[in-house]
Amino acid sequence: MRRNKLFLHSAARILLTAVLIWGFQTASALDIQRWQTPEGNTLTLSERRELPTVHLRVVFKGAGTAAGAQPDLAGAVAAMLVYGTQKYSEDALRDESNRLGISIDASAGTENSAVTLVSLSRPDTLNAAADLLNEVLVRPVFDAAVWAREQRQAVTALKQSEQSPSFLADRAATLLNYGNHPYANGARSSEAGIMGLSRDDLAAFHRRFYRRDNAYVSIVGDVTRGQAEALAGRILRGLPRQPDGVRQAVPEVVRQAGREQRIPFADKEQATVVMSMPLLGIDDPDRIALTVGNYILGGGGFDSRLMKILRDQEGLVYGVSSSMSPLAEKGPFTVSFTTQKSGADRALAVARRVLADFAAQGPTEAELQQAKNYLIGSHPLRFDTNAKVLPHISSVGVYQLPADRFDRYPQEVAALTADEIRRVWQRRVDPSRMNAVLVGAQ
Repeated sequence: MRRNKLFLHSAARILLTAVLIWGFQTASALDIQRWQTPEGNTLTLSERRELPTVHLRVVFKGAGTAAGAQPDLAGAVAAMLVYGTQKYSEDALRDESNRLGISIDASAGTENSAVTLVSLSRPDTLNAAADLLNEVLVRPVFDAAVWAREQRQAVTALKQSEQSPSFLADRAATLLNYGNHPYANGARSSEAGIMGLSRDDLAAFHRRFYRRDNAYVSIVGDVTRGQAEALAGRILRGLPRQPDGVRQAVPEVVRQAGREQRIPFADKEQATVVMSMPLLGIDDPDRIALTVGNYILGGGGFDSRLMKILRDQEGLVYGVSSSMSPLAEKGPFTVSFTTQKSGADRALAVARRVLADFAAQGPTEAELQQAKNYLIGSHPLRFDTNAKVLPHISSVGVYQLPADRFDRYPQEVAALTADEIRRVWQRRVDPSRMNAVLVGAQ
């Protein structure tokens, strides 16, 4: 009888997983299209006709904080794009965006910079929005007075961030993880670096990276393939080309022994702890085993092993989490928590033990099944709006990922075994290489 109950329980779990996968396939397939335009640009498209809106992103590859020796430059250029062009002053640009009912935003990440447009799909509005975005991309002015204002605001924001123990811990962890690697550039932001940037520096960076041959366009929403291609051409026209320009490859992240750093902080009660190491590539062959394992270890909230042991069993923390942030080379795997100052060392030791046990033994079958149920069941929610879909299809274009990468995810998770996770974590996650930063510990 016991065997029958176990069989029925297992069968029910298998059926639930199958239902979740089937539901995703029938209701939420992204149908990502990717092709080269006649002008040579990579364009990715996901047609979604439910709402009359379009979300569009132009990524300039290599234009992130990892570019060059000035860590604040990429972010400064991205910020200044929407603060005035040759045709529109800062105020006029804002007024025109409001008149059209659109938004244009720009940002710089570690590896790339991106400019995003959100508009209604009505042809007259969308064409006017494309023309305005083209003006922003091709003819920014980097007004000296506006830049002086933005410098002051950036310095103020940096000083405010430096009052946060989490910011200090993350910055120190990035420097320990990457050292002299370009991925550490963003962590070297400083008042002197911000104030030392000139308008000429911004203009030179824009000329170097904001080029037609360096632009990747992604579109989600109420447009056809033909409309998408015409829209991309309209947005990118006038950008310079540099066919002979050399795009530097991201250097390899060198593995090294883990180190520990303690940073004094005035908080009388709490200490912030961050454990981190370079680990996950964006097209990593071990991606599924690493990320599902991370969910079980610390990414699953109250269901995670770290939470159950550090919080529920030991009473050392209120909350603890782990995360993985993929990059072209090796993005960081991070465990972070806040604890009492007097208990920081013990909490760190327990966290290290939990990590070592997980890397050596992998998850239990019960942990893996719970993770599968959640990750497969919640997967469609990652794509239930155009805004959520856009960064995913953008990564498919920029990093040349398989177009069905996200549609295959439920099947890949369902097929994963506990033994596969154990083998991958044993091979890839060496706890002795995990850096640790303690801010405010005794």
